[in-house]
Amino acid sequence: MGIREILAKSIFDQTDESTTVPLSIRLPHNLNNELEELTQTLDKSKSFLLLEFVKAGIIETNKLLEEKAMNPQIEEKRDPENFIKYKKFMLNTNFNNDKSSHFAMLEEKEAAAFRKGWKEYICNLAEGDKVYLYQSGVGFIASGTVTGDLIKGEYHGKADEKYSKKLKDFKVGFKAISAKDFKALTNNGANFRMTMVELTSKQVMKLDEEIDRRMKLNNP
Repeated sequence: MGIREILAKSIFDQTDESTTVPLSIRLPHNLNNELEELTQTLDKSKSFLLLEFVKAGIIETNKLLEEKAMNPQIEEKRDPENFIKYKKFMLNTNFNNDKSSHFAMLEEKEAAAFRKGWKEYICNLAEGDKVYLYQSGVGFIASGTVTGDLIKGEYHGKADEKYSKKLKDFKVGFKAISAKDFKALTNNGANFRMTMVELTSKQVMKLDEEIDRRMKLNNP
């Protein structure tokens, strides 16, 4: 890992794997019996096996949701001078698939998506739109306003596999706003596994207020 990657990780990565949350579940007798068999066969604790099963299940579910989210409908171009038509979006940073691209997006202050089937989401961003970057498993970590034209770039050696647009008025460095925080703030949820999701005016108002509050906590 180079110095740039080390710095990016230390500055931008808010993933917390050092703490755990207690969780109680009830299993049918047959599943509990199978779990007991596995604990003895593998010489592993039930809690260890359950954690690994949850991790694997989340990974597979994410893959299914990503496939379902492919190939967005491309919207007609909007007049950048018509502020009434500005939209607000949550954009997933692709952290689970490519951590380096996640950190690069924060360093470069951009909204980006990768590979055919997903990169086309960026085409739906217009000048003046607001974008909130969301890191899976962590929360909202940055925000900015779209500026400039579509930029096509290389991704893993393939030309034009990265689509991006620059973000001005970029805010980053505040404590991440988790999905749980978001629901408490807005009394509403969102599809956090979609590549890009449009947010409501109420959600955006509450997000902006909370981002500003957390930014001030970092810079009293």
